[in-house]
Amino acid sequence: MCGIAGQINYSSHRPVREADLKSALFEMFHRGPDDEGVMTDRHCGLAMRRLSIIDIAGGHQPVFSEDRSLAVVLNGEIYNYRELRKELEPRHRFSTGSDTEVIVHLYEELGEGCLQKLNGMFAFALWDAKKQELFVARDRVGIKPLFYADLGGALYFASEIKALLSFPGMPREADPQALADYLSFYYVSSPRSIFRHIRRLPQGHFIKAGGGKAEVKPYWNFRFRPRKMSESEASERIESALLASVKRQLVSEVPLGVFLSSGLDSTAIVAMMARLGVRPKTYTIGYADGGTYNETAEARLVAEKYGTEHHDCLFGAADAAALLPAAVKGFAEPHGDWTYLALQRLSAVSRKDITVALTGAGGDELFAGYPTLTAAKVGRVYRYLPGPVKAALRAAAERLPVSTARLSLDFKIKSFARGAAFRPEIAHMKYKEILTDREIRALMPHLKHEDPFEVFAQHLPAVQDARLLDRLMYLDLNVFLPYCSLHAADLVTMFNSQEARVPFLDNEMLELAEEVPLSLKMKGFTTKHIIRKTLRHYLPEEILKMPKKGFTMPTAEWLKKELKGFFLDTLDAARRNNPDFCDYSFAEGLFRDHLEGRMDNTRKLTCLTSLFLWQKEYL
Repeated sequence: MCGIAGQINYSSHRPVREADLKSALFEMFHRGPDDEGVMTDRHCGLAMRRLSIIDIAGGHQPVFSEDRSLAVVLNGEIYNYRELRKELEPRHRFSTGSDTEVIVHLYEELGEGCLQKLNGMFAFALWDAKKQELFVARDRVGIKPLFYADLGGALYFASEIKALLSFPGMPREADPQALADYLSFYYVSSPRSIFRHIRRLPQGHFIKAGGGKAEVKPYWNFRFRPRKMSESEASERIESALLASVKRQLVSEVPLGVFLSSGLDSTAIVAMMARLGVRPKTYTIGYADGGTYNETAEARLVAEKYGTEHHDCLFGAADAAALLPAAVKGFAEPHGDWTYLALQRLSAVSRKDITVALTGAGGDELFAGYPTLTAAKVGRVYRYLPGPVKAALRAAAERLPVSTARLSLDFKIKSFARGAAFRPEIAHMKYKEILTDREIRALMPHLKHEDPFEVFAQHLPAVQDARLLDRLMYLDLNVFLPYCSLHAADLVTMFNSQEARVPFLDNEMLELAEEVPLSLKMKGFTTKHIIRKTLRHYLPEEILKMPKKGFTMPTAEWLKKELKGFFLDTLDAARRNNPDFCDYSFAEGLFRDHLEGRMDNTRKLTCLTSLFLWQKEYL
């Protein structure tokens, strides 16, 4: 696990300055406090900070080929490196025991085809001195981040935006379209970042830079290829694949544990570890007076069943106010889903004991876990209702009393009523919409942008022949998972120099999810049917029967009480810093409606708070 950065002047061939690379590394010290490596070769330079996980003594980077014509820096882990090494050893001389070195020798033999062999979470950069070419790649589903800027014949890249901004002359102009995308969904997704000239390398893509040009190309994409299988066959294959994935991801020379919620996925990981004879440390976040938001009791059922060394960690409004400003500064980009703050706190507490944490991310996207898929099924019927009936239902939904309980009935019904009028793919994203187009225009009347929903529509041609629910899962897998969930999890764990691993996103699990038919993933209105079937012997009955809750916090009540002053102070500071940035009175109106119980504007307010903190820091 590392932070990587680099530069190639692919047109001018001007020498790269080592001092510039070290400035970028300084901004990512938290990603790798154990070691530093820098290499320059005329007009190209690679740099890394290392968090030692595998081959602690000998894994210094960059790692070179035998003739030193190839050099690589890696952020992440290659889980099948031992098998790959055995294949390569008859033809290559290895000088380290690290997973990084297999990339060098695979590239020697296969070029860009090496990516098809790698099973892991990674972003790496490889300099080919013979070809005078830089090769930068990111893992299949975007577990590890990679940002780049292509400016005037020079390509810059880094694991974090903040590191890229440290390069001399890097522009800081905001991207208007990214701002609109953020306000619509409270995160920014590929290919944009919040800065116009800084881009995200999409998951499953690579960049080649050299010979006067830089090109971004895909190398992998999830594709539905369902095959006929019985429930028992699917269950056996899922159990076998998950067990193998967890076994691969237990490889570590430092202590590891599990972030345990009350959901199926993290509990499944604990169950598989138990089968492998591992008694892990487990960590669960809880909230003082959290009511329906607390998961500690349910998580403890799993911990007791498997005899884990369990730890509860409490998180409150004061923690959110204390962590958010520094987190926004570290992200260098606004992110409105504040649940990452609770994860950051959990990471900080657990880091005293463990350097690696396994999480359950990815199971919902691969095996149909989200309630929005149930809404899509209901929406098929709703769209055939007469117009007056739909209008009456929408009016009735809006009259429901406002509740701030976790996934309350009024939240579900109002979200459905707002989205169901649109075509299914747009409705799927409308259910998750933060500020509407009308609200964005009221907040930022001068913002010039296209329809934010085109961010998602760009992915649909790849699955135009797939079934509706498959298309919706594809959107979640390609947008929500990498850019809302995985990106935030990577950053906040790395703030604490901790590595987060995701066994559900192992290559074997991905390829199996491509084959399992939709009818087994979702049966009637039961989400993750086949996962529940697979795990029925492993998990407490209470966990198996629980509906999907999502990882949420009691932020709605906090904003009315403990965080009221924090929001108002943040808004006032942003107004003083940049009075023309937006119509701050619109934000004040949203806050009044929330305080007085007319609307639950929690997500809108967290979205705007993060935005105000970001603009004060970076504009």
